[in-house]
Amino acid sequence: MMDLRTEPDLTEAAVETEPPILVGNREQLFHLLAEASEIEHALMCSYLYALFSLKPAADPSFSHEESTAVARWRETIRSVVIEEMGHLVIVSNLTAALGGRPHFNRPNFPVTSGYFPSVLSLRLTPFSLETLDHFIFLERPLGVEVPDGEGFEVRDAPPREQVFHGLMPGAQDYATVSHLYEAIRANLIGLARLLGEAHLFIGAAASQMGANVIKMKGVREISTLEDALKSIDIIVEQGEGASVACDDCHYSRFVAIRDEFLELSARNEKFRPAYPMVSNPVTRRPEASDERVYISNPEAAQVLDFGNATYNLLLRALVQAFCQNRSDATQERFMTLALGLMHVLSSVAQTLASIPATEGGRLTAGLTFTTLRGLEPLATGEVETILIQERLLLLIAATRDICPRHPAFAAVLTQIQNVLEGFCRR
Repeated sequence: MMDLRTEPDLTEAAVETEPPILVGNREQLFHLLAEASEIEHALMCSYLYALFSLKPAADPSFSHEESTAVARWRETIRSVVIEEMGHLVIVSNLTAALGGRPHFNRPNFPVTSGYFPSVLSLRLTPFSLETLDHFIFLERPLGVEVPDGEGFEVRDAPPREQVFHGLMPGAQDYATVSHLYEAIRANLIGLARLLGEAHLFIGAAASQMGANVIKMKGVREISTLEDALKSIDIIVEQGEGASVACDDCHYSRFVAIRDEFLELSARNEKFRPAYPMVSNPVTRRPEASDERVYISNPEAAQVLDFGNATYNLLLRALVQAFCQNRSDATQERFMTLALGLMHVLSSVAQTLASIPATEGGRLTAGLTFTTLRGLEPLATGEVETILIQERLLLLIAATRDICPRHPAFAAVLTQIQNVLEGFCRR
């Protein structure tokens, strides 16, 4: 028997701190799912930035114990990133199941306070104790009170006003990501009762990503309320808004990394597991002095431009995979493209972490994950193949231009060529 609670099962502490859930029409549900997509997407980029800032485990400054720990941290954060991508796919499937289009746009970093609830500070910062404390704060379970990382706190920010009169969707305020998912759950249950499941889940199955295309826990085609609630449960259980702390959720994994980092730092005060990367890099000079760092070194700017182009082509691949009435083979073609570009992005980020952000500066550059203004689907069929090939060829040409100054980019050239060959072969 499915649990059709209209009220989420919150702890007493959480009930006192979280605002009431807004339950409305299908447009309200699309609105909540779009915000969930942006949260998943933004957190995935934040975690990637910290991951890319870690030095190689073979760094000569590390002891054997430190090297082993850094390698383990790298794999742990990587596993969290993969699960975040899975959450984004799950939310996209749910959106498609309801008759909508998956949402891959998001605001650029750093996210202006108030775009999301004011307590959520989303920035790009390298691996550090403060960054780990911030990740722990973001992933905290319902009812668990932990301080945000030093420097990430948002003070005296007004709560996001909740207004819902019935037709236009209203903002759902929340202190934890858990509460956002509880709002999605409550709206799914309410609409299923109001409209009936058959009229609620009207999207084509071929517009979703099935387990036969991508092997990620919880990724499945959704056609019933039970499917939808189980999918939400997977996201919650893995830690993107866990209802309780568990040994393997994201919250606990970040706590374990922080505790080990503190222990190793106490033994060796010179232990520096990450490159001295800037926080909140941007590609355009800010209008006023703020927390953003303009990447003004021409060499860094060129590699950064390449990295952002790679990242946005990756997003294009995800968008095309979710186009309506796709065959499994076509979806797999674009998901393979996306995964191949993720490996390219990792290599680019490692090169970028070794280049000064400003000429003569001490701090190094990092990816900005700048997004295109529009990520609408390209025309399908032969047209999308031509457009993707055109972009890959431009990346190959740019790689050849960068290689003379950065020999490590020869590996990136090989990766891009392999991605193009694989895409053309499918």
